[in-house]
Amino acid sequence: MNATDRTETFQQISADAGGLCLSLAEANGHVDDLDSALARQARVFADLGAEVARMAEANSTVNTSASEALAATGRARDCVGDGQREVATITDGIQTLSGEVAAIGQRIDALQTALERVNRVISDILSIARTTNILAINAAIEATRAGRAGAGFMVVAREIKALSNQTQDASEEIQTTLGGLAEQTGALISASEGARDRAGALRQRSEGVDAVMLRIAGAVDDVVTRQHAIAEAASRSGQALTQFRTGIAGISEGVADSSTRLSDLRQELYGVLGKGENLIGLCARLGVTTVDTPYVTAVKSTAAAISAAFEQALTAGMIGIDDLFDTDYRPVPGSDPAQVMSRMTAITDRLLPAHQEPLLELSPRVVFAACVDRNGYLPTHNLKFSQPQRPNDPVWNAANCRNRRIFNDRVGLGAGQSTRPFLLQAYRRDMGNGQFVMMKDVSAPIFVQGRHWGGLRLAYKA
Repeated sequence: MNATDRTETFQQISADAGGLCLSLAEANGHVDDLDSALARQARVFADLGAEVARMAEANSTVNTSASEALAATGRARDCVGDGQREVATITDGIQTLSGEVAAIGQRIDALQTALERVNRVISDILSIARTTNILAINAAIEATRAGRAGAGFMVVAREIKALSNQTQDASEEIQTTLGGLAEQTGALISASEGARDRAGALRQRSEGVDAVMLRIAGAVDDVVTRQHAIAEAASRSGQALTQFRTGIAGISEGVADSSTRLSDLRQELYGVLGKGENLIGLCARLGVTTVDTPYVTAVKSTAAAISAAFEQALTAGMIGIDDLFDTDYRPVPGSDPAQVMSRMTAITDRLLPAHQEPLLELSPRVVFAACVDRNGYLPTHNLKFSQPQRPNDPVWNAANCRNRRIFNDRVGLGAGQSTRPFLLQAYRRDMGNGQFVMMKDVSAPIFVQGRHWGGLRLAYKA
């Protein structure tokens, strides 16, 4: 095999390796998408599982509360039953008392009637006694007129008068006593009528209380029935939630396992992709001209020029070595996406545009040229990507304000941390709205006074 054949062979190997790297990068991009989707699903399932757990806890609380309420309602129903029995006993007693009061009233009425009859008899006796007294007086007068012949009759007349007077006095005393009894009997009748009325009213009220207790008992029974239904529903819901939570846990574990396997696959793809990129670099280092050679040459020479510019700035006292290597990144307030500043940022803004901007003219395929430190911090971007951020517009800012950002993805860290003469990487660039462009990124290291500062990235469409 002559030199020409070897060159063509290496060129074909480089081209095939480049195509393989692009295919692997695209496949890796799809794996990243799927991994991100699985991660989102895992978070969703985790949140869903947590929410189901909270629902189950709340359902358990409802079930416990329903059981406690059911027990309390059962006790209330027992109390209502006791109250009903007590009210029934009181009602029976009131009805008995009412009957007894009515019977006493009837007896008092009969007593009043008897007293009235006795009073009438006493009145008759009193009338007879008065008449007898008058007759005795008349008899005494006649006996006096009769002289000695009427002396015996006079004695009888006086006895009759004395007896009549005694009868009259006794009758008047009895009549007076009967009058007092009549007054007391009248008072008893009035009191009996009042007691009878109050007993009747109390009986009606007790009957009303009994009706209320019946309604309360019915309401309590209805509550018990409903609480039984609530408790049963809560129990069924708890069982369903437990089954659902078990299912969610199983799905979540499956998603997490799939995500782990995808991460492993992504690492394997990264390894294969790295080997392909190394193969392309090996071909370039062997002096074989490939489609990437112009970009490799340009980035290596520009990186060397930037190293020289940094060293000149140190010599001129424009910045100190510690400031140039500063990694104390300070957030820019209100930036979205987040931007950061470092003590190196001012000098990079001053020196880098003169080296980075000409690389954009290398080819229409070039997208950007920018330096990153070993942490992926990009202090100074191309002018077109260094616009001031707009408030509350993170989408526009992400596309147009890419300076002062940290790009610590695989490609960004690879470019910043590689110390090889150059590093060629392939990746898929997200253009938004589901659009992607396959890219190549060639970088060369930047050394300052023997220390590795970072690297210069040159990204172009594949």
